[in-house]
Amino acid sequence: FSYPKKYRCVFEGGKAVKSIVTDVAIIGAGPAGLAAAITAAENGAEVVLLEKGSATGGTGNMGLGPFGVESRIQKEKLVGLTKEEAFRKFMDSTHWKGDARLIKKYIYMSGDTIDWLQDMGVEFHDVARYFPGSEQTWHIVKPPSGKPGPRSASEMYRIMTERAEDMGVKIMLETPAKSLIKEDGKVAGVVALDNSGDTVEVRAKAVIIATGGYGNNAEMIQKYLGYEQGRDLFSFRIPGITGDGIR
Repeated sequence: FSYPKKYRCVFEGGKAVKSIVTDVAIIGAGPAGLAAAITAAENGAEVVLLEKGSATGGTGNMGLGPFGVESRIQKEKLVGLTKEEAFRKFMDSTHWKGDARLIKKYIYMSGDTIDWLQDMGVEFHDVARYFPGSEQTWHIVKPPSGKPGPRSASEMYRIMTERAEDMGVKIMLETPAKSLIKEDGKVAGVVALDNSGDTVEVRAKAVIIATGGYGNNAEMIQKYLGYEQGRDLFSFRIPGITGDGIR
């Protein structure tokens, strides 16, 4: 085996164990993982991005575009919704059951995130209403064809992936994370399996878990929410959202 300076390979019990040393290890190359990887790299960190699927973008590839409030494109179109109004509307509609601090942070940063994506080269066809009577917060990605439709957002993830690679992020596809490495009570890395079936140990100063929720895992929905999938809960059962990070 021949690896760059910060890579090495040893054998344990006849099986290869690849070891990588980096600053930040990120689990999941969907919207959150790609954004985290790019941001970390833009701030000078070496990054390894692990993804269990065969492509980046995750379940985000199936959509048309992201949510945002007070983005440049909204201001240009004179969309008057403010961050505080969006936060209040969301919390009232969900009866304040969510984590208000986390939700507020997300909504207040959403417009800047859209601007950041535009600066990266992502083009948006329009900002639309998600359903009749809602606000214009849905930023529809403009695909290469120019005609938005299902999976339009995949163009955004293609651009984000190219940006991550240009910044030196090492993206490892078909490499699911299996466990965290803990030393002296602190997280020191992550153990994964690569597409050859070999164990990969990624030693890192920080680990970010960006694996999404568990909307397609009926057992976890029953355990954590008390609902039965298909009887009193009817959610988007998108493949891949299986609660990997929580496990």
